[in-house]
Amino acid sequence: MTYKYKKEFNEALSTLLADKIITIPTDTYYGLACNALDEKIVHKLFKLKKRDINKPVPVLISDENQLDKFNVDYNGLENLINCFWPGPLTLVLKTNYNFPEGVIKNDGYVGFRIPDLDFTRELIRTINKPLTGTSANISGLPETKDVSVIHNYFKKSNLGKITDISCGNKILPSTVVKVDGDLIKLLREGSISKTLIESKLGENFRYE
Repeated sequence: MTYKYKKEFNEALSTLLADKIITIPTDTYYGLACNALDEKIVHKLFKLKKRDINKPVPVLISDENQLDKFNVDYNGLENLINCFWPGPLTLVLKTNYNFPEGVIKNDGYVGFRIPDLDFTRELIRTINKPLTGTSANISGLPETKDVSVIHNYFKKSNLGKITDISCGNKILPSTVVKVDGDLIKLLREGSISKTLIESKLGENFRYE
């Protein structure tokens, strides 16, 4: 980590290691981050965000090799991953890994993303755990790149730390794509268009 961000990085890391929730910058908007493998802290995140536990949050990983660790079959998606990771693409993929409630859906799917921001990827690598990647807001309120808005959202909460590092320049949220066998479902069109997604996947998939 560069000297410029060393203090913020160390504070963010120590807060995460103390089993607390922080905000992190991403290439899109600020996110709420905690250890995505710790059910207790994940449930605290849902309470903090006032989000229904039946609406799972995505996880952030540092590189695509971590998909193997979580027993994810991404065969046929290599071109898509190579084109858009790191970047604003969330892939909802089937896994039998024991993720906690709030991260995995009842049908066994988890949303994975590699953010295109060195600070955040290095944080994930150093803590050696996936982090939650839900937007840093109260459910129903807008996503933001403005730290002052974050302070206002969580001024009466027990949020562990607000990381004051700028987000990237994307003006839309990540595009969310669910891969169910050879069926591709666009759950949210964001920074990457549906047309571009389909052009990188080709004719081996069906589209819904």
